[in-house]
Amino acid sequence: MPAHETKSGVYCLANDTAWEWFQMFIRSFRKFNPTLPLTVIPYNAAMSRLKTLQAEFQFSIMDESTASQFDAIASRVAAGMENPGGTFRKLCCFLGKYDTFLFLDSDIAVTMCFDEILAAFACSPHDLVYFDTDLLVFKPEFARQMMAEHQTFSFNSGAFLCRRMAISESEILAAVAAGEKIRSGFAIWGEQSFLNYLFQTTRRRLTHVNMLLPELTFKPKVWMPFHYDVKCRCYIDPEEGRFALIHWAGEEYPSMKRPEIFLEYRTLGLPPAEQENYRRTFYYHRLRSRAQKFKRRLFSKLKKMTGQTAKV
Repeated sequence: MPAHETKSGVYCLANDTAWEWFQMFIRSFRKFNPTLPLTVIPYNAAMSRLKTLQAEFQFSIMDESTASQFDAIASRVAAGMENPGGTFRKLCCFLGKYDTFLFLDSDIAVTMCFDEILAAFACSPHDLVYFDTDLLVFKPEFARQMMAEHQTFSFNSGAFLCRRMAISESEILAAVAAGEKIRSGFAIWGEQSFLNYLFQTTRRRLTHVNMLLPELTFKPKVWMPFHYDVKCRCYIDPEEGRFALIHWAGEEYPSMKRPEIFLEYRTLGLPPAEQENYRRTFYYHRLRSRAQKFKRRLFSKLKKMTGQTAKV
């Protein structure tokens, strides 16, 4: 059969540094989607630990030569002067093997089966469907310009549905050439600003997943108010919108918000004794991390105070 046979799948960007996050992601993903194909895009070449999970959780890893094809453009259009790392490797999924696909960052816990979402997307006219908006993608002045020209909300690029070749390689490279000149208007480290710029300037049809399935929440970020509903056996927000996933966008391990939910999915499938041991170790590292951050803030404050005294 041809390599691009019609099928659905999921891509995830990860590497060994994201080990803890990926463990949470893959365990939750396979709980609700035991047979859905998954391809991991390597953030960089450090993948030896993740490879040890392949047999147990049944996923493939995109080869390094394919994953790195857009590495060279990252420094040309990323916001600011910081190294954007492997974030631009997400672009590979638009040229990949799945005709319809979900892209998910590794700091996401999957909380439902994706069959209904993928089926709804397959029947929709949209090119890209996102799970969350993000108003901070562009700097204010440029954001007003983009909204006036394209009348489209910006989206969080950590979770979205799309189609193979919804955007072509030539369109990506053309957007790089144009975006390189105006990237001072990009506000976020990494690929998110460029990805929004790319899909808005090429006038692709974008919408929120709530427009496909109204029962889903508008905001699946971990810091939003939500709770587990025993009756529907899922997480819901105050308006009873269901969570298809929970996203720890921008959060750090082990100091992240809602650690009890992280632990619920991170320890899935482990024997009870291993679960308990992991929880104890996690909270030990969490306490140390908080203590170190407090110490750094205290020293920084004392340094400023000392400097001000010296000036006086």
